[in-house]
Amino acid sequence: MAEREHFIYIYVKKMTIKRTHKIFQKDFLSQNKNLKILDLGCTHVNYWKEANHFADIVDYSKEFQEKNLNFTLIYPNQKLPFKDKEFDYVILSHVLEHVPNIFEFTKEVERVAKAGYIELPTKLADNLVIGCDEEDIGHKWWMEFDDVENKLKCIKKKDVLQKFLSVGSINKFQKFFEDSLILQLYWENSIDLILGDSYPIEKKITFISLVRKFIGKKIRDFFSEIKNSTK
Repeated sequence: MAEREHFIYIYVKKMTIKRTHKIFQKDFLSQNKNLKILDLGCTHVNYWKEANHFADIVDYSKEFQEKNLNFTLIYPNQKLPFKDKEFDYVILSHVLEHVPNIFEFTKEVERVAKAGYIELPTKLADNLVIGCDEEDIGHKWWMEFDDVENKLKCIKKKDVLQKFLSVGSINKFQKFFEDSLILQLYWENSIDLILGDSYPIEKKITFISLVRKFIGKKIRDFFSEIKNSTK
């Protein structure tokens, strides 16, 4: 029994990234106000109020200055303008899936921070939402978490479905299907990002084909009910 407990302790100790929940992380940060917290890729609307430093590739310095908050403009494909381990905690909320040089970027995040929170869309969410395919700033990667190896996997993005939901629509579903739509991860020391195997995709499923199958099923059910009622 003691050997098993020792094995579990060593296994958990080696884990550098694991599943978590945003509520738990926000609660932890609100109780540790002495931490230096960076919200990276924050925008000026959806930033975490628990953070005390903000950074983005878009210049929001005016907006954050008006709120008396620290803001740093960062540049794509360049090192982050921060010292090694300058931050105790970094927030990456819907950022990694946009970054072309994802491995170089995560190494920079590991360099400037000791730990952090990562939020990402699941492959399903990425295939449902309209408006995330812009050539410059759109999603570049599918992201998934390997619960066996405890590693974050990135896979070159491919569309399986013809998208038909807006961001607003998917947000309404999120509270009911949260685990199916977003990944929430906590990491320490290392993000443990690996490149996953690409999925072979023969043909994209169109929205029209889904609607046609749905209507066909409803019609069959309708006539089946009529047939049963006349017996």
